[in-house]
Amino acid sequence: MDSAMKKAVLQTPGEVVIVQANVPQPLPGEILLQVRNIGICGSDIHIYEGLLPFVTFPVMQGHEMSGVVADANGSARLSNGDKVTIIPRTLCNGCSDCAGVNTNWCSQLQILGVHKDGVAAEYVCVPEYTAVKVPAEMPFDEAAMIEPLAVCVHACNIAGDLKDKNVLVIGAGVIGNLTAQAAKAKGARVMIAGRTSYRLDFARDVGIPLCVNDKDEDLLARVKNEFGEYGADVVFECIGVDSSVNESFYKCRKGGTVVILGIFGEKQLIDVYTLQDKELRVIGSMLYTVPDFEESITLAQTGKVLLKPLITGNFPLTEFAEAYRFIEEKRAPVMKVMIDIQ
Repeated sequence: MDSAMKKAVLQTPGEVVIVQANVPQPLPGEILLQVRNIGICGSDIHIYEGLLPFVTFPVMQGHEMSGVVADANGSARLSNGDKVTIIPRTLCNGCSDCAGVNTNWCSQLQILGVHKDGVAAEYVCVPEYTAVKVPAEMPFDEAAMIEPLAVCVHACNIAGDLKDKNVLVIGAGVIGNLTAQAAKAKGARVMIAGRTSYRLDFARDVGIPLCVNDKDEDLLARVKNEFGEYGADVVFECIGVDSSVNESFYKCRKGGTVVILGIFGEKQLIDVYTLQDKELRVIGSMLYTVPDFEESITLAQTGKVLLKPLITGNFPLTEFAEAYRFIEEKRAPVMKVMIDIQ
């Protein structure tokens, strides 16, 4: 293995530089990964644009990834050559939440590529406990999408039993699309709403038949027509913009459930009267747990959730900045852009 490598560093908002570095050596409790693919997500774009105040520059981005174990460093469960993705967060590993299932509640949790350096390099060292093996036959680019799928699977799991439920997903981006697919895989009847035609086309292509462009169509009328006068049983908010939470309330039936996945940059004014009048159960969804990752791998591996159709651009590591320009300029329909490392 060569002792030198390339990595992409976001020096300041809008300025990505490719630098040479030594291949890192794993410390006790760490493993060395050869990175193969990185997915760019909405939070990465916000960081690139300088919109997240808690990010310190310079920072190496990247948290959606796939790779190969280059040095298992004595791990009892991993071997050199294993194909993996990672759960891109570090934990205190000492609190009651870390000792249970809900590791996403750890108060010391830090996200790679956000609170600390991520994986935008040819090789990275990560805590051994973050690595999750994926099937050898799973393509690397799909394995890099397990992380965003796990976000959506977690939201579906905390919503409760979705079998035979009428589910509305507001927002047709990658998270909305994957939430719709995950809910459908759990037996729900799913409608997805958005305002970008090509994103709704992607939803149809992966098997979501009820697609509504609410820029051109009355969404409430369509919900009542498809789900009945009282509205959806469960609504997933996957946008994170002004008014979308209240819109979720208005489309949900009395006694229904609203799950908030969207990331909001500012505090929101919510319609508490409607929340109370309908006795809604409103749940905030935060990241994922290990079982959510394992379930996501199974859903992808069995074809119950389709990942490949959402990949709409590939760039080498040396063109990381060009990938951001491609997303910004919308030269083509963009869903998930991949950085190909090797």
